[in-house]
Order: sequence, then structure tokens, then C-alpha cells
Amino acid sequence: MSTVSSVLPAPNGQNGYAKYAHAENIFTQNGHRDNLIKKVIIVGGGTAGWMTASYLKKAVPGVDITVIEAPAIPRIGVGEATVPNLQPVFFDFLGIPEEEWMRSCNAGFKGAVKFINWKTDPAIGGHDHFYHPFGLIPNCDQIPLTHYWNAKRKSGYQLPVDYSCFVEPELLDLNHAPRTLAGKRVTRYAWHFDAHLVAEYLKKLSVGWGVNHVVDQIEGVLHKPDGHIDSVTTKSGEVYGADLFVDCSGFRGLLINKAMDEPFIDMSDHLFCDSAVATQIPNDDERNGIEPYTSAIAMKYGWTWKIPMLSRVGTGYVYSSKFTTQDQAVDEFRQLWNLKDDANLNLIRFRVGRNRRAWVKNCVSIGLSSCFLEPLESTGIYFIYAAIYQLVRHFPDRSFEPSLSDGFNREIASMFDDSRDFIQAHYLSTPREDTAFWRANKYDLVLSDNIKEKLDMYDAGLPINTPFVGEDTYYGHFEVEFKNYWTNGSYYCILSGLGRQPKHILPLIAHHPENHARAEQLFANIRSRADHLKQITPTNYEFLKRLHGGDLMFTS
Repeated sequence: MSTVSSVLPAPNGQNGYAKYAHAENIFTQNGHRDNLIKKVIIVGGGTAGWMTASYLKKAVPGVDITVIEAPAIPRIGVGEATVPNLQPVFFDFLGIPEEEWMRSCNAGFKGAVKFINWKTDPAIGGHDHFYHPFGLIPNCDQIPLTHYWNAKRKSGYQLPVDYSCFVEPELLDLNHAPRTLAGKRVTRYAWHFDAHLVAEYLKKLSVGWGVNHVVDQIEGVLHKPDGHIDSVTTKSGEVYGADLFVDCSGFRGLLINKAMDEPFIDMSDHLFCDSAVATQIPNDDERNGIEPYTSAIAMKYGWTWKIPMLSRVGTGYVYSSKFTTQDQAVDEFRQLWNLKDDANLNLIRFRVGRNRRAWVKNCVSIGLSSCFLEPLESTGIYFIYAAIYQLVRHFPDRSFEPSLSDGFNREIASMFDDSRDFIQAHYLSTPREDTAFWRANKYDLVLSDNIKEKLDMYDAGLPINTPFVGEDTYYGHFEVEFKNYWTNGSYYCILSGLGRQPKHILPLIAHHPENHARAEQLFANIRSRADHLKQITPTNYEFLKRLHGGDLMFTS
């Protein structure tokens, strides 16, 4: 049985979908065109809804797409952090240059996550930090440089793994941008932005491309005899039918959980944080600069994000209601930033876990209606466009061949579970035990066999998730990255940064002493490269001021 996905070629280097010249003839034969998806309804706007609408309009331009969203509820923009594949996977596919959407969304750069006080309690005078940068670790004779670093460390070497194996930390310490004033990119990076501005930007774009926009509230769902959704009804009395429904209604899961009765797998025993208090804080950019990284600041009962943007900082305390009250969390958050009692705060409760199936019959859940992890490694936006990409890759016709939804569901479950395990590694490995929260995270979390195996490999000195491809290939082909998202460098930065060092040196290193000099040269190259980049890059504030003033264009 033919489906749309059967005639779409694999993604090209820009993760787009080329058009077959003979596609028209294929679909006009044997009634194939009559069986194609003709209408899609997306329930919910926001970042998930409008990312889905814009991407689908490009991927399947002949399909009629309607977004139904409730009247907007004003909220504080508390910042959103992302990962590097946002541009090649999403915006490049839409044909939107990086500097164009950045200017429209108050976007800035993110060169890493900086973890602060994850090893020591500041209340007793402790202060520590480490970085988790982007990019791949260099290899020396197919062995990651991290493993030569581990051998050096065993011999008394003191420089941490992030500063030894990446050029970025020294630039980040100086608040330098990842591009020169000529617009040339010199390091891997992601972005900070206001998610509400991104949603508004994509809404305007999508409507201009022909997406229908309905402002109304969903009141009911009508089913077909086979259990598929036939239509949705709204508060105004309208009825909207479609072939495919995409649930972007957030934690409510209006379609996938309520209408389709698909169970949500609660994973609050895997990760304890379930609440947040958030706000924005003005920043004197000229005086303080703009940090080109996300900060994750450990607190008594969780951690606080700090996302710098032009003129302000978005921040929020992610905490566990099992170990503290909302009032206590608010007080601790206010003390961190010296906030006044009347500060405008967002109070958030979230569910941790994923749907058993993200796609059921003709209903696909994307965004918070599908799955959620606390934003410690900025997975929120990534989960959205990765799911949209997989939806297009598995796009059905009206027969809804089960192998397509089954394949999609496997990809989403694997994506979520792998990221959940990586987030757990942060908590499992911290030496902090100063509150019941930190002790429970260290000793009481439910662990998957996958993370247990990875930690055993790490302790034994083995590489974890080595990509075995070059950085350009890894970042240039999303399928490669998607299948191996948290690589050896990520695990080493987190585990070693937290003070959990491998128990053993990889034995193979001792069998090839001739490679030690080559490894030393790679370490020297990283230091030399970092020194050079410090000389040629401007401060993040200077670059963003010029970018948003319209004075800069990017080069490759």
C-alpha cells in the first residue's frame, strides 16, 4: 500500500525533502491521490503548534492545514534555550536565514550549559562550575581524546575535561560570541530566545503561507466508528473535520489523552522535579555583558535556569514538590535574585514522562501533550521539531498503515527515554547530599537498564555513544545525530564535571604508546585554537547589539 512517505526521498544535507519530478504521475495512478491526507487540524498554537504548522506546510504544501488555538493568555517571557540542530533541521528546512529569525525573536547565543554549584553547597562556602559545550570530541586513532585525558588525569593532570577537550570554555569565561564581527562562525552553538516571540513569528509566517488560523476553544471531539477522530467542536459552535489531527494542546492532552484515552506513563520516580517558579529580570547589558551560555544553578531542592537575552534574563527554579512547598521554593528563588515580594512570577506544575504511544489512529501528539523532561539540557524545543521531522518521515495516507505510526512511536519513545537517562546521570553522580532532595536523587531514583549499562561502561573506561563520524557529517545529517544524540563528550563533561571519574583507563591506550604524542598534539591544538579565538571574537554583547541593530550578516 503506497503512502506519502514511500515517494519522499531521504533528507538531503539540509534535512529538506526534494521533489520527484514524476510524483504527479505516481499519485494519479491507481487512485493514489484520492487516498492522500487532504486536511490536517492542529489543536493548540504556541511554539509546538506553529512549528508544526509551518513545517508541515513546507513538507506537504498541498495539504489544507488549520490551527485552532484558544484566546491567548498573557504570560511572562522567561526564556527558552535550544540545541545546535535547530537551524539545520528546522529553520533551514523552512528557508529562513539564521540572522532573520534571530532579529525577530530577541535571540542570542548559547555556547554551552554552565553547571554551577552541582558539587558543593554554597551555604558552606562552596562554589564550583563546569561546562557542557556542543561539538564532538576529537579522536586519536579512533579513541576519543577524553580517554587520553583520563590517562593524564590518573598521572596527576589537573585541567578539567571541558577545558582540555573543547575550545569553548575559555571563550565563555570571557563572554565572547561564537562568531566574529565579520559574521563567521568559529564554534558550535545554539540559541536563547523568547518562545512567545518565536510562536508569533511562525504564526505570521504560516498564515502568510496559507495556514488557516482559528481562535476558539475546543469543546468536544467526535469519533468515527473505527475510533479515529472525525471532527472537533468549538465553543462558538463550529465543527472542524480533518483526516489527521495533531495535538499541541500542552499538558492537557485534549486529543491524545482525553479523546483517545491514551495513557500517560508517569516517570516521577525517575526524575523528581515537577514544578517551577519563573520570571524575567532586567539586565544592564553594557555594564554586565550578556553571557553566551545557559546557567543551571543548583539549589536546595532542584536547580535554577538563567537564560540571558538582550536587556533581560529569563530565569526559573525547577524544584520537586515532594521535598519543598511552593512558598518555600518561591522564597528561595526570590533570595537568589533579590526579587521584591511583588515580583511577577509564573507558577508552573508539569508532568514528567511520555505517552505510551505518541501517535494513536489519526491523532499525533507533539510537544508537551506528548512528553516532557525538565529543561536541564534544553530538550523542550528539540523534542518538538524532532517529532515533526519524524512525522513527515512517517507521513501517512488515509489508510493509516500501522507500520508508519508504529515506527514513529518507536522513534519518539527512544528519543525521550534516552534523554531521560542522560538527565538522570546528572543527579546520580553529584556528590551533594546536603538536603533530602539531593540524597534521594543519588540513591532512590528508578533506573533503566540502559543508564546502568552506560555508567558501567564509563567506570570501566570504555567510550559511550561514540559517533564514529566527523563533526560535519554528524551535524549535517539529522538521522545520524538523532540516533546518537548524547555522545561520549556529553557523558564525559557531565560525569567528570560532577567529580565522577572513570575507575579504569581504557587498556587499549597502553598498547599504543606511539599515539600518546599525537594526543598531546591534539590537546595543544585545542589550547592554541582557544587562544586564537579569544583574539578574533567580540563580546557577546557587542555582537548581539550589532546583529539586532541590523549591522551584521552571517557567513558560513
